[in-house]
Formats: sequence, structure tokens, C-alpha cells
Amino acid sequence: MTAGGPPDAFGPYAFTLARAEAEAAAARVGLRAALRGGLTLRHHAPLAAFALILLFASVLALTGFISRRAGELTFIIAAAAFMIQRLAIHWRIWRARQGGKVTIGRLQGGGALTTTIDDDGVTQAGAGRHVRLDYADCEDAEDAGGLIYLWPREGSPIVLPTRALGPGEAARLLARIKARIGGTQV
Repeated sequence: MTAGGPPDAFGPYAFTLARAEAEAAAARVGLRAALRGGLTLRHHAPLAAFALILLFASVLALTGFISRRAGELTFIIAAAAFMIQRLAIHWRIWRARQGGKVTIGRLQGGGALTTTIDDDGVTQAGAGRHVRLDYADCEDAEDAGGLIYLWPREGSPIVLPTRALGPGEAARLLARIKARIGGTQV
């Protein structure tokens, strides 16, 4: 609940992340980390290249420019390369999810957290951890699965469960944070 202060002040909010919330946050952090490096482009471009190689090899083999065996060998090599690339992408996603679990594990392992939102940024403190994130250093803010994420350009996010807020306060808080982030970006 909002503790005193003017109507547009938010926090401090005291909470402990539940196990399910921590797992959801870890999955989201891992997914964003995996997508940050252009995973979509790395995911679709090899599929297009694979399809074009198969088409090109088929046309060349059917018209007689290359032997049928050479066409089949091209299919096998293209399929093997495509599967190796897919395996590397899955491994990268798995690694990013593990990193997300470590990040959120540190957040959850510290016990109770207190989050305070002011005009310049967000502060989260608890069990030997004190993180200050200014709106100028933020990339985005979102509400997903009952958790509000404040995504910095670098580093781990600040996570605030919506259950720690009052009724209807999550939407107002998210709108205010997004307006602050939008107002500080150049």
C-alpha cells in the first residue's frame, strides 16, 4: 500500500517474492536476455537459408546441372547445418534462462524487499542488497503475469509484484513509470 505522502507518491512497498513469482520472473529475465541479441533474426534467417538451399539444390538436380547424388548430399549437409544451428539457439536460450534464475535467486534469497518509487527513479533494498535505478537508465517498464518489471539498459531488472500494491494502483504506477522513462529518453 502507499505509505503517506502526496497522492502521486508510490511506496515503500514491502514484499517477499513467492516461489511461483520468482520462477516467472526468472523465465521472463532469461527470455529477454536471449532476445536481446537479435534471436529472432538468428532464428528465422537460417530457416530461410535452409529452404533456399533445398530449393536451389532441387532445381539443379532436376534440371541435370548437378547429379542426383550431389543434390542428396547437399540436402544432408544443409539439414545437418540447420540442426546444429537450432541446437546452438536452444542452448543459448537455456543458458539465458539459467542466468535469469541466478539473477532472480539473488533477489528472492535476500528475504523481504522494500521498493520505493520517487520522481527520479526506483530504489529496492533488502538483506544486504541496495539497488537504485534512475529512469534515465531504464529501457522499459511492463506488467506481465502479476509482476511489474523495470528493465534497465544494463543489468538485472527491478521486480515488484502487483499483489504488494493497492487495488488499481498497479496501472497508475506503471503509467507513471512509463511516462518518466519516456520523458528522460533522448
